[in-house]
Amino acid sequence: MKRIVLFTALSATMLFAGSGKDLFTKYCSSCHTTVMGLNESGGEVTNVYGAPYAKDVISKLKNETKTKEEFIEFVKDYINEPDKRKSLYGKKAIKDFGLMPSLKGAMSDSESARLAEYLYDGYEEELQEKAEVLNVDEKTVKSVSHGEVLFNKYCATCHTTVIALNESGGEITNVYGAPYAKDVVNKLRAETKSKEAFIEFVKDYINEPDKRKSLYGKKAIKDFGLMPSLKGVMSDSDSIQLAEYLYHKYDK
Repeated sequence: MKRIVLFTALSATMLFAGSGKDLFTKYCSSCHTTVMGLNESGGEVTNVYGAPYAKDVISKLKNETKTKEEFIEFVKDYINEPDKRKSLYGKKAIKDFGLMPSLKGAMSDSESARLAEYLYDGYEEELQEKAEVLNVDEKTVKSVSHGEVLFNKYCATCHTTVIALNESGGEITNVYGAPYAKDVVNKLRAETKSKEAFIEFVKDYINEPDKRKSLYGKKAIKDFGLMPSLKGVMSDSDSIQLAEYLYHKYDK
């Protein structure tokens, strides 16, 4: 019985300890991967983060440390005791972002090691896998991430958020404030035939919605009303990134 209890306790500990990816999502991603805005200076649109972008930090640290062991030790030390003298980016990064807050006490030694292992072996591999699934390069993957931010901000409330349940016809279905996003995307892909045409339709429609352009006809307009225009809310680059995200969002 004691052995069973001990095994159960160990299993529970392992279950709630969190993977390196979970730890990264909890403690790092909000600053190092979440897009806060866009920088259009210098003729190039780039994402703005709350701290240096994670992939860039990892690549730079790998070059600085040379070995996996050194990499892991640096991460474990820095997240517990961040110091401007240890910074990989120097005074400018400290000025732009501030010094990273200490995570001392937030993670156990084994957790910080798991986080560092994930950064060294897992993070870039996941980025590459995502790029391969979408059949796009890494730059587009970053754009897709911003497209998701735009989708959640401007579209999700009506097109994905369940507001009620419909029990008619003997089947329970979700009710949304507008046609469900997956159905809209699949219908539009079928109508437009090419990715370029899909993107152009989305860009045009979100700026100037019109019942004559509607994919669903008079009934949808009657049920949901005409979609409000987003003209002036997003830049041309934003609308392209939103359309890119929608095009790939429901890929099988």
